[in-house]
Amino acid sequence: MPFCMNCGKELSSEKFCPNCGMPVDGGKPFQTRKQHVAKPGVRSRDLIFKALKVLEQKPFRLWGLSLLCQLLVGLAAMFGVLPIISVPIALVFNAGMAAVYLAGYRGEEVNSDALFAGFKRFFKVAGGMGWMALWILIWGLIPLAGPVFAIIKSYSYRFVPYIMIQDPDISATEALRLSMKKTEGYKGRMFLADFLVMLAVWLVLLVFGALSLIPRVGRAFIVLGVLAAILMSLVLPLLLGLINAAGYEEFFVKAGKEPEEAE
Repeated sequence: MPFCMNCGKELSSEKFCPNCGMPVDGGKPFQTRKQHVAKPGVRSRDLIFKALKVLEQKPFRLWGLSLLCQLLVGLAAMFGVLPIISVPIALVFNAGMAAVYLAGYRGEEVNSDALFAGFKRFFKVAGGMGWMALWILIWGLIPLAGPVFAIIKSYSYRFVPYIMIQDPDISATEALRLSMKKTEGYKGRMFLADFLVMLAVWLVLLVFGALSLIPRVGRAFIVLGVLAAILMSLVLPLLLGLINAAGYEEFFVKAGKEPEEAE
């Protein structure tokens, strides 16, 4: 099968790529084999710094919407009674929260409209999110190496919530395939960004734990450590959500708009 030179989507006889809209009827319209593509230079620390900048600008609005999402998911679990009702609702809200983080990262107005964006195509979004969760679970059931495969696949499928929200016509299986393709070469960067954030959190808690052992002043550091742990528990989900959105924006959207250079 031929592939679009701009985004890599499989083509048949289209004059324009159905994924990115690039003309495919002149010059070198498509490639018939997979080529090595030069990746943009956004690094793991860039994702963290960009996410921190957004969080600094809109901390309370993002925290409020995150709290609202958790509350709505809890209410769905309480009143949904059956998992077949509550789980799809929770999945759609999670996709909506991904849209909130993406809007915040893009500098757009952050409000509850994005949180409910998935309900416009409830069954399709719930199906895509559920299909993604199911495959991660299946990979995780592999003996011994299952957890490792589950982590790798979770990064391969990381763009699925955004794809399902942004593209009303895409199916669940197509969203997973597209996410896998678009995360090629980037999974390590996204994993390292998450790892560095978690490492920083553990180092801060470790320092406070060590300082709490100092005689006389140790109690003060225990209190400060508890306060730091509470603060990080509130901020950490927001930061990780913005890092996910940064990965989608930098590696999926912006990278797809740039001409791909074959070596």
